[in-house]
Amino acid sequence: MSLNEEIEKNLKKLLRTVYESADWRKIAGKRSRFDIFAHKIKAASHQQSISTFMEKLCHSLGLQSIQIDTVLVRRLENERDAVLKAVRKETIYYMLLAVEEVNQ
Repeated sequence: MSLNEEIEKNLKKLLRTVYESADWRKIAGKRSRFDIFAHKIKAASHQQSISTFMEKLCHSLGLQSIQIDTVLVRRLENERDAVLKAVRKETIYYMLLAVEEVNQ
């Protein structure tokens, strides 16, 4: 199961924004931030909409508010069932897409 290129690009941007906003020193300590982020993504992916997915993901990482492009959220919302299903099934893949450029 994979998403089309445009949707995948939007999802990557959204997840990257959350990843970059998190205070990983505080959250992870000595644990792997990638394991934690993947776990939080998978847990949040069981929501009914992209908005509630983002709320749950941000809340689980201790984020009160972050700057997210609402147009991006709306685009993903139009394909929410496919997006959330893909994130549940291929969590590690989408997490790695989001963080690959951050760590270079």
